[in-house]
Amino acid sequence: MSIEETPYEPYKRYLLEIAYDGTNYSGWQIQPHRVAVQQRVQEILTKMYNGQPIHLIGSSRTDAGVHAQRFAASYLTPVRPDIPTDKILRAVNRQLPGDIKLRTVREVPLEFHARYDALGKAYTYVLNLGDPSPFTDRYTWRPIHRMDVEKIRAASQVLTGTHDYSSFVVERSLIDEAVRTIYRIDVQEFGQFCCVTFVGNGFLYKMIRCLMGTLEAAGAGKLSPEAVRRILEACDRTVAPETAPPNGLFLMKVFYTPEERAGFKLENVPFY
Repeated sequence: MSIEETPYEPYKRYLLEIAYDGTNYSGWQIQPHRVAVQQRVQEILTKMYNGQPIHLIGSSRTDAGVHAQRFAASYLTPVRPDIPTDKILRAVNRQLPGDIKLRTVREVPLEFHARYDALGKAYTYVLNLGDPSPFTDRYTWRPIHRMDVEKIRAASQVLTGTHDYSSFVVERSLIDEAVRTIYRIDVQEFGQFCCVTFVGNGFLYKMIRCLMGTLEAAGAGKLSPEAVRRILEACDRTVAPETAPPNGLFLMKVFYTPEERAGFKLENVPFY
């Protein structure tokens, strides 16, 4: 794969892992008249490289209000200044707002592509099964109905595998191919929180939130596993429940090796 054009001679490529609270942003990708995470990071990097324009290539997009623990993005550096990775990490984090931070910076091959070289991603959606709280409501969805975690777990197994997920995608007409593979869906409880983690080779626009709307209905006893299977097989968004809100969703990790993907396990709720 050829590398993207830059107004300077490319010297190195750095891969960043970025954590952010998506509450105040329009998502990762720059959009007109709205503030995006990409914009905030690029502005600082461009200033560090003496005004030479730095363009970040993200591993995917995230919707407005969605959070990330380890979003992946890369950029090509100019020859000068040659800034070491540890200095980039410290200097960028000093200048970023409190709701965005770099976690790691490492060099990768020039031909590396943050999106096309990804072998999968893990997302976690957090349900609050306890009392509401001003300290957790921005990171969780608190369903109105009582949730049965075992029913969520049973329904989730129907949704794993390789399928056409057209019933769980917004704006299907804009997508050429809706077949994806979900390797596993882990349903874990941490105190009052139910965390549903999706590990797959890729996800469609708002797919996780659409899936969670269905799993919430299953947890409330409104849908049996067989009913969930019929929704999946219908390949029709209109037969599925409403989309879950964005604030409970976290992009946890982008995988670039099979070992990373196979070994991923959620150890706690994403906002702790």
